[in-house]
Amino acid sequence: MKKLCSLIAICTLYTGLSAQVLQTFYDFSGPTIAGDTISMSQYAGKKVMVVNCASYCVYTPEYAPLKRLDSIYSTRYNFAIVGYPTNDFLNQGGTDSAIIATCHQYEVNFQIMAPVNIVTGDTAPIYKWLQRQDLNGVSNAHVSWNFNKFLIDRQGHWVRWVDSPISPMDSSITNWIIDDSAAVAASIQLVNADEFISFKSANPANNTINLEVKASVAQQLDINLYSLEGRFVGNIYRGDVSAAQQISYSVSSLPSGIYLVKAQTTTGQKTLKLVIEH
Repeated sequence: MKKLCSLIAICTLYTGLSAQVLQTFYDFSGPTIAGDTISMSQYAGKKVMVVNCASYCVYTPEYAPLKRLDSIYSTRYNFAIVGYPTNDFLNQGGTDSAIIATCHQYEVNFQIMAPVNIVTGDTAPIYKWLQRQDLNGVSNAHVSWNFNKFLIDRQGHWVRWVDSPISPMDSSITNWIIDDSAAVAASIQLVNADEFISFKSANPANNTINLEVKASVAQQLDINLYSLEGRFVGNIYRGDVSAAQQISYSVSSLPSGIYLVKAQTTTGQKTLKLVIEH
């Protein structure tokens, strides 16, 4: 009986430890190629493709279908791509300037992170999670070369690994993106009504922006500011909202230009275009 109790205790302890190490995509953060630091939690509610990029690889032209995938599906189907350059495969990733130049060449609009180690040296935590079943809870997947792709669901869970030769526009990928989009679109439509969030101050803005939020039911609200290229600029508001509420945010220190104000709730999102002129 004592041995049985000890065995149960050990199994319980092991199960608890296993549960502790499982993470989601949203638990990770890192620097972008522009030098900002972003959290993957900003993609909550989206389907995401994570792809390891390179500037001097036979698969580098995949930037073109990646750009097309992003332009077609990102807004309509609540989808995002996050690229991680790497020099792990014959040093084909390139320097930061080469990465930026390649992205400009292919007119890339999706998020490009700073270069990381994937299979050599000090592997980036997010790529440990992507490749190890004991961390992601689903499957092992060894990155074999540049432009391997990982699919992440709307809850930040690991879904599938896709090898380099398979085009980003392959029907197996696009069908996965579209799947369940009707239900998601319906929930987004509820919060995309003009009265949900609106500017209560001048736009273009010079010093401070004032936003008005109207919520018919209590829910969590997260409002972030991004550059037009999708780089995170700052958090405007994070917290609960249950009625009409006004939110102010200073933009006096930001350069003149066009920005995106993205409001995310538990039921959907809305994006407003903000112009800052000094």
